[in-house]
Amino acid sequence: MPRSLIVAAAVAAELLGVPSARAEYPCADDVKQFCAEVRPGGGRVHNCLRENAAKLSPACGARLAATEERIRSRLERFGVACRRDIGRLCGAVKPGGGRLLACLFRNQDRLSSACEEEVESIQEAREKVTAVREACRADVERLCSDVPSEAGLLVDCLKANEGQLSRSCRSVDPGLTSAAAELIDAVEAMSGQERTREALEILQGVDTIAFSRSQVLFQVDSYQGLGGRGNANRLLFNPQLVFGDRSQFALQLKAPVLAVYPGAVGGSAQTGLGDVTTSLAWAFSGSRRSHQYLSLGLQWHTAARPALGGTWAVTPAYATSFGLARWLSLTGQLAWARSFAEDGNQKLNLLVLEPVIVANLPGRSFLVLDTRLGWNLVDDSFVPVMKGVVGIFTDRQKSLSISAWYQAALSSAAKAQFFEWAVGSGLAYFFDW
Repeated sequence: MPRSLIVAAAVAAELLGVPSARAEYPCADDVKQFCAEVRPGGGRVHNCLRENAAKLSPACGARLAATEERIRSRLERFGVACRRDIGRLCGAVKPGGGRLLACLFRNQDRLSSACEEEVESIQEAREKVTAVREACRADVERLCSDVPSEAGLLVDCLKANEGQLSRSCRSVDPGLTSAAAELIDAVEAMSGQERTREALEILQGVDTIAFSRSQVLFQVDSYQGLGGRGNANRLLFNPQLVFGDRSQFALQLKAPVLAVYPGAVGGSAQTGLGDVTTSLAWAFSGSRRSHQYLSLGLQWHTAARPALGGTWAVTPAYATSFGLARWLSLTGQLAWARSFAEDGNQKLNLLVLEPVIVANLPGRSFLVLDTRLGWNLVDDSFVPVMKGVVGIFTDRQKSLSISAWYQAALSSAAKAQFFEWAVGSGLAYFFDW
């Protein structure tokens, strides 16, 4: 289950400024200090507190974390059940304000059985909240007029003033509606988190160890001036299986096939495997906007011909990804390729720092700037390469992406060791299993 669907819960009584119940609502002063200008609704006040997390009082920070943890599993279940239905039936709906839920309600007869069950439970929760709003309308105006209109806040205000409630309001027992109110506020606030996660998930179509869903990636490249030996065409087959609790682990395989045709007169063409690599990657840390990965890979000995393949090598790597905005992400990857048992083949000792910037644009399109800064420790040379990628996802659930790119070596050492320039295209299929 993508963690993008673990969204902001309603900030219950933390946002209230009721003097008689201040001990129960430790975020009241924090909201007044940091979020007084924020318009309530859609999880905006909660997100404001999250953005000011380092400045919050200890009691508020602890309460905020506890509220999110309490509904985490519930929202994960909703995301697993309905993610594909949202993409299939509601892809054109602008998220927020309950519009996604309304779309699912309208299409209830077309939902998968799992999503239909979740939607029915949300409908039931909404009916409970509506009943409280109607029965307690006068009480809200009398006791909670200064409280933001989010369901969770109003319910907790009524609970805090239980002794002053009217008979009509007490008959629906607002205290029993807290969980339903939290669920409604949380689900309706999930749009911003999903947008941030989309920017991070695009990285699967780029050659990093960052991952969140399983994929099969096909790339076709054409290299000009490959390592000073000629030109080459390459087909890269790169399946990746993601598994484990909350998709913490991934098994990756890269098996490129090259066809090298020489630039010099009289040379002969060569075809064979390039640098075949298998890796086990671990997403060892993750939050709403950032994720960290470790990977240990093994490059196989495929250097049967001097222009093709590589020798035995280990390739440890570390990557961290940040969702800078709903449409922008940054990944930084540090990798080291170190050969062993060269058997007369060229020695490999390469350290690579790779910043990757991804912009998730309207219309399901995306742009990527991938800069590979390499240091060849064998001859102490600097070998930078830059790659620009444009692409599009065929649907909101990213089951298929199509991309094209241009990349160029930025130094003479890079041109001699890699290529002068290259163009390519890719086709990636994403799936859950």
